[in-house]
Amino acid sequence: MLKTESMLWLAVQLPHLALDLCTRGQSRGQQQPVAVIDGDSPKPRVLDCTAGAARHGITPNMPTGAALALAADVLMVPRDIRAEQAALERLATCCYRYSSQVSLCHTTAEILLEISRSQRLFGSTNRIAQELQQLFRALGYHVRTGSAPTPEAARLAATHGLDITPTDSLGAQIGHLPVSSLDLDARQAQALASMGFRSIREVLRLPRKALARRQGMRVVNYLERLIGTRPDPRHPWHPPDDFSSTLQLTEEVSSSPALLFPLRRLVTELCSVLRGRDCGIQQLNFELLHDQGSLHIQLGMQHPGRDEDRILMLLRERLERTRLPRPIQRITLQAPQMLPFDAHQAGLLPDGDGHELSTISPLLDRLQARLGQDAVVGLCGVADHRPERSWSFRRPEQPADCTALPHRPTWLLSQPQPCQIDDYQLLAGPERIETGWWDGQDCRRDYFIARDTGGQLLWAFREYKPHPGWYLQGFFA
Repeated sequence: MLKTESMLWLAVQLPHLALDLCTRGQSRGQQQPVAVIDGDSPKPRVLDCTAGAARHGITPNMPTGAALALAADVLMVPRDIRAEQAALERLATCCYRYSSQVSLCHTTAEILLEISRSQRLFGSTNRIAQELQQLFRALGYHVRTGSAPTPEAARLAATHGLDITPTDSLGAQIGHLPVSSLDLDARQAQALASMGFRSIREVLRLPRKALARRQGMRVVNYLERLIGTRPDPRHPWHPPDDFSSTLQLTEEVSSSPALLFPLRRLVTELCSVLRGRDCGIQQLNFELLHDQGSLHIQLGMQHPGRDEDRILMLLRERLERTRLPRPIQRITLQAPQMLPFDAHQAGLLPDGDGHELSTISPLLDRLQARLGQDAVVGLCGVADHRPERSWSFRRPEQPADCTALPHRPTWLLSQPQPCQIDDYQLLAGPERIETGWWDGQDCRRDYFIARDTGGQLLWAFREYKPHPGWYLQGFFA
């Protein structure tokens, strides 16, 4: 017996993955019957169907012609194997949060995690399985899980919903299961059944040499991997550095609020992937496809994040001012770059600049989502003595690079306005500014702090060149 006691595998199976990819964009109020068909076959047949289609008498392996005769309104969707593989890899990235040893089986739509050391951080096996089940169901997938000391036993346990404890009697714990549960081809399973075997326990009692002569070494090797007497190395899978997910809508959506349900599932999937990668995103790209083209929506954030509620809030702000040109048929969410995520732990007391930044960032994100990326900007200083040329626009996340001078106001007029100095009381000055001779915008001015009749402090100057006279430059707060 190999030392498998220290290992514990959790198998996550997606028995209706092809169908889930077609229906997970539906809300509970949508009950359109859907059937997935084998589009590559010369005689297409139904591979899987929803409960609404089953109520019309449609069953798997039924010819599509017979299915349409039973229910003309059923939606026939060809199977997309590439989409299934991509979805399985996204879900595997979500599982990466619980284990760094993750492997995939694309043919059977299964994910395997080694979680023996994960229990110290995330709790019992049952708790990890429940969290994954809750997450996958929230994303619109059917799921079943099971655990065991070996990968093959974990797959077997997931089929029957078992949690097999890591003990020496692994064969005894699975012995009562039927022979049909074994991962054998139809010919081998039929041969064992014709020999009178009904349970796995009966097959495990057979001498290995006799079983190899009758069934071949593949069956023997599989049984030894199942009970842990033969090594069963699994190729580790590593998640990609970007994210892309497409959700096909079974019914066209004409209003922006109705898009929130499928968009929520895409955002939840993205945030789960980000937690699995321990990353954040700063830019999101949504593509809403309709029959005449597509509508693109881009969201940005001041700092990398992965808060689902925050992203949905920004998306809701953008959708409120977005008019759909045509009914939407498909949605694609892309995160082109995953960035390192530095989780900020809130303190009891404010912590200066960091606290102010964390407070204002959600507001800036929301304003940009509602008004547009270019509508919200900041100001930064420019090394120029002329006040109207001493600043420029900047992106909100960029540093200001300027220092406020106490004898100068922070509120400047866009253009200096001519004024009558007799209407003001001069309080301080003059401050001479004479510069700009090298760029053709030279000036010579004397600045004064003044007060008007209402008590407002002003900043005015007397210009000698190029346009002599008195001008109002700004106001003190």
